[in-house]
Amino acid sequence: MAQAARERGYEYIAITDHSKSLAMTNGLDERRVSAFAARCAASTRTGDSASASFSGIECDIMKDGAMDLAWDALAELDFVIGSVHNNMNMEAAEMSDRLLRALECPSLRVFGHLTGRLLLNRDPYPFDFDRIVDAAVKRGVMFEINSSPERLDLSATMARAAKKKGAKFVIDTDAHHPKHLANMRYGVATARRAWLAPSDVLNTLPLADFAARL
Repeated sequence: MAQAARERGYEYIAITDHSKSLAMTNGLDERRVSAFAARCAASTRTGDSASASFSGIECDIMKDGAMDLAWDALAELDFVIGSVHNNMNMEAAEMSDRLLRALECPSLRVFGHLTGRLLLNRDPYPFDFDRIVDAAVKRGVMFEINSSPERLDLSATMARAAKKKGAKFVIDTDAHHPKHLANMRYGVATARRAWLAPSDVLNTLPLADFAARL
């Protein structure tokens, strides 16, 4: 992944594997998170990685809003995304409370694919969008614009509405293989339709500024 990122001209990449509750993806538990964070740091420090590699995780937000991993393990990572992958048939008020509780985690940096939709396959789950955006902006938590053609989540309409409330964003590929890095153009197109500027998107920053913002 890091070599493919370098070939695309990227200075850095964040590696964000799934957490343990997604057993089918071999998600990381607390012990493996610690080892992974050390490996990324060592790789970047020694120059073994083709691009600077930030340690991260896409941590499941559980049904009750708790994070799938202990807070002290998450604190060892550079970049924590929180996402919902299960129990999506909750009422809007319950789902909103679930997302709000996730915001209590001090290491959370980004809400991943906020609506949970899969295009042509699964509708978004209901929640109070304005309430979640307001709370995230207050906490400094950003929103993912997911470039996967299966998701494109947030939509341009929702991203524009979130920007008006002061939200910031990351655009990422949700890549599960190096070839998926090419999907970045779809997320950038979504951001342009949302009238976002480079200053609205964290990963437009050069390496030193990105690291400082983290």
